[in-house]
Amino acid sequence: MERFSYKPSLSRRALELCGRYPEVKAWYDEISVLKSPRTAQDYVDALAGFLEGAGGGPSQLLELSAKEAHGLMRDWAINEMRSRTTSTGRVHAIWYGVKSFLKFHGIDVRGEFPLKHKVKYLDKIPTREELKLILDAAPSLPTKIAIQLMAYAGLRPEDICDLTYASIKGDFEKGISPCAVYVPQSKGESVYVTFIPEETLSLLKQYFKLRKERGEEITDSSPILRGQKSGRGIRRKTLTMKIENAMRRSGVNLSSNLGDKVQRMRPYGLRKYFRSNLTGHAPNEYIEAWLGHTTGLEHVYGGTRDLDPSTIERMREAYKKCEPFLSATMQPLDQTSVVKEAKVEALKSIAKSLLSIDLLEVKIARERELGRELSKDEELILFENELKRLREGTHNPQRIVSEEELEDHLAEGWQFVSVLPSRRILIRKV
Repeated sequence: MERFSYKPSLSRRALELCGRYPEVKAWYDEISVLKSPRTAQDYVDALAGFLEGAGGGPSQLLELSAKEAHGLMRDWAINEMRSRTTSTGRVHAIWYGVKSFLKFHGIDVRGEFPLKHKVKYLDKIPTREELKLILDAAPSLPTKIAIQLMAYAGLRPEDICDLTYASIKGDFEKGISPCAVYVPQSKGESVYVTFIPEETLSLLKQYFKLRKERGEEITDSSPILRGQKSGRGIRRKTLTMKIENAMRRSGVNLSSNLGDKVQRMRPYGLRKYFRSNLTGHAPNEYIEAWLGHTTGLEHVYGGTRDLDPSTIERMREAYKKCEPFLSATMQPLDQTSVVKEAKVEALKSIAKSLLSIDLLEVKIARERELGRELSKDEELILFENELKRLREGTHNPQRIVSEEELEDHLAEGWQFVSVLPSRRILIRKV
């Protein structure tokens, strides 16, 4: 597997500032190391936006005192809000980007943001039924794949844009499901691991087949989702626009009132769907790791930071058990069924290890006697009673014996019933 790295391309404004002003480049380099390259780019973009509105350049800004800088920032923020060309959230982000630049150069602006920053609406997380409608409304195969990568793998939109064939190649070519996805970390330079189910793998196989038929050569560096014209990885803005379009076409109610708050559905809500539907069904540290959160990567023993194979396999098994709770098409097992299944497996294991009895043969014999399959409840009761009988040594009119033992039992009055799949023989006491 090739070594992954994350190298975001600087915007035109950020590239110009870093190229012309050493003081901006030094700040950018430090933020890239302490936080991430993407955060550094966002900060430089914020500074560029401020300078365009406030006038002047970085060197002139650094000539101000902390008090003068705060006054300039305050006037700029108020003017931006009066013009109604920039949202409160964007003004808020630019404010703290400029503060970071000034602080890096020894100017500590302590004044608070002058405007009250409110959360205008809450995220509306789709239900499984709503997700199915959204998937059905997706106008293209790549859009459907993108929706599933967010909802089933918890990927960020920007991570999807950066995925290459190398990210899935290992398991994809071996046909392993769930398939591990090695994600270049957009908030750092490491790689984290999440998974996709067979449903998404099937869509990807169709998508790659179409691309090959159109003459594309799929290599390790080929993007998972490519732009229609550029041939490079799809742009984040284009990706989110396509998902939003599918949401609108689905007929799902995308907004609702919750008291004095408004809930709105947006593409990022698919990532929250992933987390919400896994909660209670997988260890929280696994969920955090699959989401690419640092806390999850630090707490998973062995760590996906090191791409430890044994850790990844344990996580794969945990994810596989959770697939029914994520899929919009698969019927999930209710919690009671999961518990009953676990009890049945435990009883079978106890009987095999301690008593050398295969309870599966006991079940087959009972089903043949009744002429139908046992329900999970009946299977559980049968196994519990059989173990109780074996422990207490009580009489059972039926017994499973080997071919060598059959003749002696027939002589003692036992009657042949049937041959079981294991070639052992079920007999009954007359």
